[in-house]
Amino acid sequence: MKEYVKKLTSRKFIMAAMTAISGIAVLCGANRDVVTTIAGAAMALISALVYCITEGRIDAASVKSATGAVGDAAVSLGADKTVQDVIDAMGDMIVSSSEEP
Repeated sequence: MKEYVKKLTSRKFIMAAMTAISGIAVLCGANRDVVTTIAGAAMALISALVYCITEGRIDAASVKSATGAVGDAAVSLGADKTVQDVIDAMGDMIVSSSEEP
C-alpha cells in the first residue's frame, strides 16, 4: 500500500496527471489561457514544495551526523557517556521534528 501511495505522490505522476487534466479541460471548452495559467502556477508550486522538503530532509540528516560527531568528540575529550546520549537525543529530536507534516 505504501508503494502505491509513494507512486501516486511522485512528482512525475502529479505532473503527468496535471497535464492530462489540463488537456481534458481544454477539450471540454475551458479557456485555454486560464488552464495554462493555473497549470503553470501549480507546476511551479509543486516543484518549489518538493525542493523545500528535500532540502529540509538533507539538512536534518546533516544535523544528525553533526550531533553524532559532537557526541563522539565529547566522549573522546573525557565527557561522561550521558553527555553523548543527550547530544544524540537532541539530534534525534531535530530529525524527528523535521519529518513531521
